[in-house]
Amino acid sequence: MKAAIQKTQNFFNEVWQEFSKCTRPSYDELKESTVIIVVTMSVLGGFIFGADFVISRLLSLVLTKS
Repeated sequence: MKAAIQKTQNFFNEVWQEFSKCTRPSYDELKESTVIIVVTMSVLGGFIFGADFVISRLLSLVLTKS
């Protein structure tokens, strides 16, 4: 039982050591990343909307003619 407790303590100590090596992004880095994500998602959403619109129109043309 003591071995399991010791292993658990070692695990959490190692996690804490690795966690202390992490750094938070600066405000400017965070703002830049947010802008990149919003622009990328908008472009991707526009592409998916356009593709869906075109495909649905093509399918409706094909299905109404048969």
